[in-house]
Amino acid sequence: MNWYDTRDTGTGPEKFGINKYSNNKGPFSRCTDYVIFNNILSFEANEYTN
Repeated sequence: MNWYDTRDTGTGPEKFGINKYSNNKGPFSRCTDYVIFNNILSFEANEYTN
């Protein structure tokens, strides 16, 4: 959420990378999804407890 809030004020990077960790399927060493700020229409944040 910090990334979104700082970008909304005009500072911070335009993209945010999400490392897929254990969802990394394939022969590559890392898989990263990127969210582009000006393409976000809406979002939902879920929080889980252990």
